[in-house]
Amino acid sequence: MTTGTGSAHDLLHVLARDHRRFDERCRTFLDAPTRRGERLLRGLAVDVLAHEAAEQLLLHPLVADRLPRGHLLATARLEEEDLLERLLLDALDQPLASEQFRHRFQLVHRHLVEHTDREELEVFPYLRHVVQRRELRELGRLYTTLMVRIPTRMQCRLETVDSGQRRPLLRLRDVGCDVLRELGSVLPIGVAPGADDLLAPIRGVVIDVTEATLTAAGSAVDGRASAR
Repeated sequence: MTTGTGSAHDLLHVLARDHRRFDERCRTFLDAPTRRGERLLRGLAVDVLAHEAAEQLLLHPLVADRLPRGHLLATARLEEEDLLERLLLDALDQPLASEQFRHRFQLVHRHLVEHTDREELEVFPYLRHVVQRRELRELGRLYTTLMVRIPTRMQCRLETVDSGQRRPLLRLRDVGCDVLRELGSVLPIGVAPGADDLLAPIRGVVIDVTEATLTAAGSAVDGRASAR
């Protein structure tokens, strides 16, 4: 875990922090009162998928661009996120009080923890050696902004993939693309709202983070914090 000035906005720090938070939310979810259970579950599902969408726009391109075997590592994480989405949608499709739901949600939790553990063990230490601290801080500020705006703008249900709706993870990534464009960030080559290629973020180059982008992202987060 990072220390020192600016560590609260270091990309790897805030990702690891959210990994711990998702783990804790999963652990406590089944103890929530039934009347609040569905709302809590859908909020958790949107937040988890928003986190994965943000990683696809910020973290995975960085891995593919900077690390030896980075493309293979990033591809493996994207495939795990694809499975995580399917497990989440399957759990959402079960009656909340049923044993089927409990079993499927336990699968979601286990896969999520295994996915985040591999990410932190196989990727984070090496990125910290090859990526400048300032860049990690700037990307962390962008991630924080995405995690405020993506769930807020996600005003649609998390339908199953076979319902005729576009898969939720890609729709959340679309929202992330819109937010990054508003902040003046350059998207990874091949990524744009409406793109159906799950691997698109790692086919190009890492997002370019500029001083103007950092200022815009920081202002957005600070503005929301002061409004609370």
